[in-house]
Amino acid sequence: MKVITEISRGDLVWFNLAILPRLKSTYITMLFIAALAFIWIASDKGMPNTAIDWFGMIIGSVVGGIAGMLAGTLVSFVFILLSSSKTNGTLGHHEYEISAEGLFEKTPVNEGISKWAGIHEIRVVGPYLVFRISSFLFHIIPKRSFATEQEFVAFVEAARNAWVKKNA
Repeated sequence: MKVITEISRGDLVWFNLAILPRLKSTYITMLFIAALAFIWIASDKGMPNTAIDWFGMIIGSVVGGIAGMLAGTLVSFVFILLSSSKTNGTLGHHEYEISAEGLFEKTPVNEGISKWAGIHEIRVVGPYLVFRISSFLFHIIPKRSFATEQEFVAFVEAARNAWVKKNA
């Protein structure tokens, strides 16, 4: 099965917004930043003595973790958008094909195959079919690339079946 699509900067933003809350690393990062915020507050103000002080310190740490994660995400988005282009094959025309060996990708500047054994996960996230290659590397195929919902579902099922068969 084959599909042709156009990947835009908007796809990268929307995909990242859709996947971010579904990644364990998002919450680990927030927890780590919150712990650093707790240590920083404790070193600046000392350890709390009352329940209200503890509550304030914990709330401050949680808010710090969330703010740090949001700031990091914003910086990450800027770098993703600045480094993505048609000339490096991230944006623009993409052809994807499911084969017995894996997911074949072809762009005007590169082509390659992600073998089924190297694909860690296949799932639908929002309006995207996602092939997760590593923690932070994905192939995305927008649902709009298919003429009908049935074509999208058939492609998803064909990919999952080929992936499961090779990984069984």
